[in-house]
Amino acid sequence: MKGFSIIIPTLNRTAFLLDTLKDLVVQHFEHPFEIVIVDQSEEKDQEVLTYINDFDFIKYHHITSFKGLPEARNYGATMAMYEYLLYLDDDIRCGSDLLTQHFIFLDAKEISMVAGGITEKFKTNTESEIGKFVSLTANPLRGFHLEGQKEVDHAGGGNFSVKKSIYTQVGGIDEQLTKGAALYEETDFCLRLKKAGHTIFYNHKAHMTHLAAETGGCRVLDIRKYIYSLSRNRTIVIHRHLPWHHKITAGLYLIKLIVSYTIAYKDLSIFKSYYNGKKEGKEVAKQPSLRTV
Repeated sequence: MKGFSIIIPTLNRTAFLLDTLKDLVVQHFEHPFEIVIVDQSEEKDQEVLTYINDFDFIKYHHITSFKGLPEARNYGATMAMYEYLLYLDDDIRCGSDLLTQHFIFLDAKEISMVAGGITEKFKTNTESEIGKFVSLTANPLRGFHLEGQKEVDHAGGGNFSVKKSIYTQVGGIDEQLTKGAALYEETDFCLRLKKAGHTIFYNHKAHMTHLAAETGGCRVLDIRKYIYSLSRNRTIVIHRHLPWHHKITAGLYLIKLIVSYTIAYKDLSIFKSYYNGKKEGKEVAKQPSLRTV
């Protein structure tokens, strides 16, 4: 059925999620839509449940049987009733035309995925090329705050739409990227989608502001655990998607990142986390993407 299923994974962010929902329920959109909340908090969010009681198109799922952003995204796709999926973070603000701006291009036959505009409210929005994946370094450039409409290599995880049939066809989000802060999970998904011959189109007007909440959500506070997940997941992308000669240069670039962290934190044990993460990442990269939820 033509319409949007807006999927919002959330974890311990009541106030931010309520503000996000208030922007979404007033969308000016000619087709039907629903909001699918996938809450992985320990307890059901009673404030959210009270608010959504007046909106029959908001579906609340409290899930404790699994935990992870990729799993939550895949679960939301399974629950979705419409043919277009829109993935949003739980701490965003947007205008009333967000759905319309995604729909304008996603409804085109030749486009499978739309990357929306993202402005970070409390971070520097540095200039860079929009949605470019640099194979030489395995570095996904964002630049989603910049105006424009063009084909890109990848989308930001907190604001992208995709045809449900295509999402299923390419295997959804790889749940093997769950560890840590689920780094590069959307990058891997986009590269698999492009490899399958599909098009990702950037529309800055499908714009939202990311508030980057300091609490809740998917985060890793321990630097060693962060370096482990960074090295592991980036290695998966390197060995799964890059030609052999770029595996070498991207591997060297990763080492450069690790050295910079080691100097900044004055902690040589960071290299042990890097080694363990890289070792596991190389093994995972040999396996097909995993979707169980």
